[in-house]
Amino acid sequence: MPTPTPSQLTAKAPDPNRVMARRDLFWQNVMREILSALAVAAGSGGRLSPTPKGAAFSSQPVGEMFDGRLAIVTTFGQRIPIADIFPVFACSVPASAQQRSISGDVQCTVYQIRTPSGEIYTLPISEIQAFHSLSEELVKSLEQRAEAAAMGRSASTEPFGFAAFTSLAAEAETQSTPEA
Repeated sequence: MPTPTPSQLTAKAPDPNRVMARRDLFWQNVMREILSALAVAAGSGGRLSPTPKGAAFSSQPVGEMFDGRLAIVTTFGQRIPIADIFPVFACSVPASAQQRSISGDVQCTVYQIRTPSGEIYTLPISEIQAFHSLSEELVKSLEQRAEAAAMGRSASTEPFGFAAFTSLAAEAETQSTPEA
């Protein structure tokens, strides 16, 4: 079999821009599926009211998901916890084939997210960098710390991370001190 020439090899290499466009589209489709499933879960959870508290304390066990433990991370690095979510445009337009095609391209690509604190964000899935969730253990730990702080008895009087800093400093000091 003849060896391909360099021009034959480069001619068969995929266009990097096309590869990135496909990857971005794939990611947006993944996020659309995740957020659509969450919107269905929030809607079927028996919302008590169209408020963040109503979504967080729905009548079904699914309501626990909407206490802020699930969140999206934007392209700017902002974590937005989810108390309620729904797509802004979730259905196709029953008109001409072209209009149905266009509406199919944009449906479920913009979401309104309410946070547990009551903020409302409306953003396209193209602005979502990651999906984030907290484990049950971490949620319990955060709740205990918040309760301790609310009662005025902080778990630690030192600033966050200070204990790690001082232990590293002490370790470095003992390693640099010559033994007698």
